[in-house]
Amino acid sequence: MLLLFGRRANGEPTPAEEKPDDRYFNAPCCRNCGKELTTPYCAHCGQKKPSRLGLPDLGAEAWDKIRWFEGEIVKGALKVSLRPGVVAREYVFGARKKNIHPLKLFLTGVVVLLLVLAQTSYLTSSSKTVSKALAMVQDYSKWSFSLGILAILTASLAVFSFRRAFNIVEHLVLATYTHFAVILANVINISPLIIWGGTEAVIAHRARSAFYMTWIEGLIVFVAFVQFFRIDLRRRWWLPLAAAVIFTLVKKGLVYLYARAVIRIVMSQLS
Repeated sequence: MLLLFGRRANGEPTPAEEKPDDRYFNAPCCRNCGKELTTPYCAHCGQKKPSRLGLPDLGAEAWDKIRWFEGEIVKGALKVSLRPGVVAREYVFGARKKNIHPLKLFLTGVVVLLLVLAQTSYLTSSSKTVSKALAMVQDYSKWSFSLGILAILTASLAVFSFRRAFNIVEHLVLATYTHFAVILANVINISPLIIWGGTEAVIAHRARSAFYMTWIEGLIVFVAFVQFFRIDLRRRWWLPLAAAVIFTLVKKGLVYLYARAVIRIVMSQLS
C-alpha cells in the first residue's frame, strides 16, 4: 500500500521519484544489478560505480567501447593468423577470456573479405549481363565462406579422430579458427587490388591466385593441425600432410558442388 503513496516500506523513494543526481549515484548500491556496493567495482556483476552522464562522459564511454572492440579483434586476428592451432587448443582447454570467440572472429573475417571484394570489383565484369550474373552469384555465395570450415572439420575428423580426447565440437573450434586464418590470407592476397586495380589486373590476379592460394591454404591447415595436436614432425609428419591434402580435395569438391547449384539458380532467374 505504501507504494501507492510514492514510498517503499523502508522509506526510500520509488522508481517514479528517483532522480539521476549526485545523491542517487553516491548511494552504496550497484545501479546495474541492485546489489550492495562496497568497492568501486560491483562484486556481483563487475560494473564500475557510475556517475551522472554528461556529453563528455557519453563520448568517452562510446570511444572506450569502440577502441576495446577494435583492439580485441585486431589482437585476436594477429594471434590467430600466426598460431591458429595454438589459439584453438588454448580455447578448448579453457582459456576463453584471453582468446576471442571463434565464431565472432570468423564472422568479422567474412565481413572484411566481402568489403575487400566489393572495393576491388573482384566479382564484376565489363559486360552488363555478366556483371548482373556475378552480382547474383555473390548474393547466393555468401554462405560459401563456411565451406572451408566444413572441409577442415572433415580433414580433422578423418585423420585425427583416433585422438578420442577431443569431441566434434572441439574439432569444430579448431576448424573455425583455422578457417579465419585462411580468410585472412585471402584478404591479404586481394587487398593490393584496391590500389592497383582495373579489369585486366583483376583477371590476371584471379588466374594467378587460383594456383598459389591452394598451396598457401593447405600450408595454413598443415601448421594449424601440427600446433593443435602437437605433432612431432620427425615421426608423424605424414598426419598433418594427409589432413591438408584431404582439406584441399574436400574443399574443391564442396566449392564445385555449391557453384553448380548457384549457377543453376542464377541461370533460371536470368532466363
